Amino acid sequence: MRAVTLPTFPTPLTAVCLGTANFGGSFDEKRSFEQLDLYYDMGGRFLDTANVYGGWSAGGLGASERMIGKWLKMRQVGDMVITSKCVHWAPDAPSVSRVNRKDAMHDLDESRSALGIDTIPIYLTHRDDPDVDVRVIVDFMAEMVEKGYVTRFGFSNYTADRVKNAVEYMGSDWKKLFVGVSNEWSLHEEATCAENGGKTEVTSTGMVQTDLELWQMHREMGIPLIPFSASAHGFYAKVKNPDELSTAEHEVYEQLCDEAEKSGVSVNTVSVAYILNSGVPAIPVVAVSSEKQLREFEEIACWKYDLSYLSAFAKML
Repeated sequence: MRAVTLPTFPTPLTAVCLGTANFGGSFDEKRSFEQLDLYYDMGGRFLDTANVYGGWSAGGLGASERMIGKWLKMRQVGDMVITSKCVHWAPDAPSVSRVNRKDAMHDLDESRSALGIDTIPIYLTHRDDPDVDVRVIVDFMAEMVEKGYVTRFGFSNYTADRVKNAVEYMGSDWKKLFVGVSNEWSLHEEATCAENGGKTEVTSTGMVQTDLELWQMHREMGIPLIPFSASAHGFYAKVKNPDELSTAEHEVYEQLCDEAEKSGVSVNTVSVAYILNSGVPAIPVVAVSSEKQLREFEEIACWKYDLSYLSAFAKML
């Protein structure tokens, strides 16, 4: 699989990151290992996990990280780049913020232990707390980098103003500390957001979609985006009646179908390849439920044709 070089990370990263939220939870060891083995055999070297993954299942907090750690040890793999995350609110206390140094360091220790690695390549704050000065968050995350516990830190579910303020605080050398942002972004979400004037709101659970302001920030400032739900859970692949789509979605769907037919790939492949070929520095995070879906990663990763014309945001400018 093709690798992508981001301006904020010292080594190339696999062009499609495998999401592992289900590992150790709805995916047992056999199923988790099968995905990890196939992804690795395909050349995949980039995983996305989090300290909280498993918290809503019998596996419990850290289930995904423990599963990955077990696989790394059993397969003796030492070249996998792992993204993990900290300070998500506790499943039994969603209204209590954990965005502070103490909880971040606690989660970091648990993640390093579960994964069985001394240094986590990419470590993100999983949720934001607007009541906490972003400079405070930068300070305790940068401390992890300076101590060698983390190669680069980043943000997940942060709005544009918070990201811009953080980068301004870090100064001209921000790329030596900060890898970028992981918010929700897909063609489907973009089209939906565009129909709402390019704006979206933070959900009640603190999740942030990439709106027009964030999209412009990433494109203009060169801040990498590592978006989750990049396939929108296969939204376009599940379309049965295109006439039921909104105007913006219908236009995107027709263009996707044309590209897919011309290239001999699936509509889903093109929709995710858009993330890599949209003019924004980005690597999509995709979770899969089947071998067929996972094998699409190879076609997505090797796509090199410009797909920026698909952007609903670009049409708004």
